[in-house]
Amino acid sequence: MTQLMNRSHLLALLLWAGFTSAALAQTNCACVDTNGCAIVDATVYYPTNPVAYPLVSDQYAVQYKLGNGGWSNAPVRISYYGRTLASPFNTSSGYISNKTSLSFVSIPADMNTTVYLRVTNLISGFTAGDNVSVRPSTKPVAVSVAADGTAALSTTTAPDFRGDQFLLWWSDGTNGGSIQALAFFLDPPYPPPTTGNVKTITTNTDLTGLNRIDTLIFQGTFALVDGGYADYNVPTNITTIYLAQGAWVQGKLHFKYSGGINKRVYGPGVLDGSRFCYALRSCNGDAGDHSLSFETTTNTPSDTLSLDGIVITDHNHATDDLLVNGSVNNVKSIGWNGLNGGFRLGDNTTASNVFLRCGDDSLMIWGTNVTVRNATVWQNYNGGVVNLGWGAESFGDGCLIDGLYVVKTDWHSPNHISFMDAKLDGQNNAVIASLMVPGTRFGAAARPVFQNILIEDPPLVLFSLKIVYPECNDTGGPREGNCANVDLTLPSVLKLNLKNLCSPASILSNSIGFLSVPTNFPYEFPDGTINYFTNGYTFTGSMDIGMTNIILLSTNGTVNPLTSANASAVAGLLTNGTNINLSYGFTPDPCLSCLPQLAITSSRKNAILTWPTNFPTFSLESATNLAPSSLWQTNPTTPSVIGGLNVVTNPVTSKHQFYRLKQ
Repeated sequence: MTQLMNRSHLLALLLWAGFTSAALAQTNCACVDTNGCAIVDATVYYPTNPVAYPLVSDQYAVQYKLGNGGWSNAPVRISYYGRTLASPFNTSSGYISNKTSLSFVSIPADMNTTVYLRVTNLISGFTAGDNVSVRPSTKPVAVSVAADGTAALSTTTAPDFRGDQFLLWWSDGTNGGSIQALAFFLDPPYPPPTTGNVKTITTNTDLTGLNRIDTLIFQGTFALVDGGYADYNVPTNITTIYLAQGAWVQGKLHFKYSGGINKRVYGPGVLDGSRFCYALRSCNGDAGDHSLSFETTTNTPSDTLSLDGIVITDHNHATDDLLVNGSVNNVKSIGWNGLNGGFRLGDNTTASNVFLRCGDDSLMIWGTNVTVRNATVWQNYNGGVVNLGWGAESFGDGCLIDGLYVVKTDWHSPNHISFMDAKLDGQNNAVIASLMVPGTRFGAAARPVFQNILIEDPPLVLFSLKIVYPECNDTGGPREGNCANVDLTLPSVLKLNLKNLCSPASILSNSIGFLSVPTNFPYEFPDGTINYFTNGYTFTGSMDIGMTNIILLSTNGTVNPLTSANASAVAGLLTNGTNINLSYGFTPDPCLSCLPQLAITSSRKNAILTWPTNFPTFSLESATNLAPSSLWQTNPTTPSVIGGLNVVTNPVTSKHQFYRLKQ
């Protein structure tokens, strides 16, 4: 075997049941470790023959039509877990080798448009017993299974439509949406740029002679640099990059400093990082850069970035560098393993109508005045859905999350909840997680609000709001040797309001509080000075968490608004330390998705009442008036079940009749 390795050549790999050993000897050229920075994961195996994307999905075929138009075929692409160097198979993931995948299809639409979708299941065809539905379940998408085994979906876009996403959900006991997922990406029109000095790029040889160009149009399938194994250093004069419909561009984009201007990357195309090596994810330079990265500079003002419409798939590190004064709309990010995180959102950055399936923290709220609206998240086996920070640099003032849909979480850790654990041990795995350290002042000046949150399945942990030990010395941890030492005696502040959150009860306890360290616990601060807590120590500060309309569903179907009286029993809520102030409130809101909605229609001389069957603890009651002293009685008619709804038909009489659902 030749020792002169060219990036375009694949070398023989060590075999293990179709995968290579995590040891890096004689791996693909993209995995050659020349700087001693590779992370060797004992449970990670690389594919012998990495797939070359784009691939047409072998799971689904999709047709669509808009309004009264005709049917068109939509190309369905697929990302297979474990089949590329950037997304190798981790045996601790819980996923199924050569089976776990995400198919995705982009559908062009416009505002106020009815979109019809027809899905053919290439695995086995759909049946009524597959319980075909969509997630997020609250999105207004009608679903049915036709006699020919196809699934029919329809939805109408909003007047202010700027993009939306949802997943087809089903299960036949062996296959299903939780294994072979299908995501629909509804895209608004993205016209190509027509002003400025524009050049169309269809191959990397076109990336020359750009001195007088300010706009690039990427079309077709091509690798940016060096076979897709290196960054494309975007020239400083390029301010706009458009990824056209059907474009599949392999590589990463690295932006040089341009003197404080806004860079725009937009369009319905795909940026594919699958040719980079996961083992080199923490290396400096191209190998460890995020899919969208920026030149490190102290120059001001900083450049800003606007992202709209693109799909970023199979990144070997995270989606982007920290965005400051940036905007993200209708961007879809797919990353599978640990450190394959989502959006790093810094000061004054907005993210709207986004989809993330991530193997690490998905929404990193790492600045002030960060706004997130309509985010759909599938959290893989590692990372927080919302991460408040890993140090003391996240201030959180004025941040807003409004509309967060957690369609699935795949965590296997932690296996216990503790305030004595100075190691990571899965403490980052929660719907809302803090890994912040002493000295934090999150929300101290302007309390952030996270509201209108839906979690579909029981999460392992709903919230883990802690001030913890910095992870610098956690061997094998994500921040080993890569964070500053901290004065552990500094007080912290954490303020947050949670509103209108619906979730099944978590499997493990939820925690709010401060880490305690044992007697003679050592820590380094300042650098080179070792200190000890001779009597043990609990970190100090204050926490002020407001929880309004936090609704947890028990396994028996009971709907439980969270209160101070039931927080321990219903949420398993644990606290540690002093000055922890928790306030609760419940104001019934008809928009809360975890409360059953009672509907009434008339049919000649009858009133037809319906409500979902998945609220077995609620019964229908009626009264003749709404006076405080009125007598509410259980409706005597036993409901019929039709299409997932309880249905009661009552005759209309000359008397007033009022109805309600009561648990």
